Amino acid sequence: MTRALIIYESKFGNTEQVARELAKGLEEVGVETHLTKPKGMKLDEVTSFDAILFGCPVHMMGPTRGIKKTIDKVGKIGVSGKLTTAFETYAGDHMGKAVTKMEERIAKKMPGLDLVKPGFSALVEGYKGPVATEDLSRAVEFGKMLGNRLQG
Repeated sequence: MTRALIIYESKFGNTEQVARELAKGLEEVGVETHLTKPKGMKLDEVTSFDAILFGCPVHMMGPTRGIKKTIDKVGKIGVSGKLTTAFETYAGDHMGKAVTKMEERIAKKMPGLDLVKPGFSALVEGYKGPVATEDLSRAVEFGKMLGNRLQG
């Protein structure tokens, strides 16, 4: 069975909600999905997944420190040939700030991955949420697209 790992950080639960919607889309097309936060990630198990997704809220105009460190760690274990992408939650006019920097870091630290660009961005309405309803349904569709690409 095809397997995907979603590694995410979430301060107020919004990025976690997006991660769960992405997982729902992946699972709807038959991809077994596992969600974890960087601190719960078992580095020795990462290579057993066919896809790796990295997500976080936009923090200081980029990705969180924890996700940056996680990308660096995963890059050191050799994950060439796997499908990957980045996703973020953002507020205001900060769309793409974390995704773009994660994509650059992934390309640098993990050459040889099949990087799906652009990644996924979901709007958070207000400082603490909620995630825009239409972006939650778009997350499911993005997950389905990734799953179909992974299996196709």
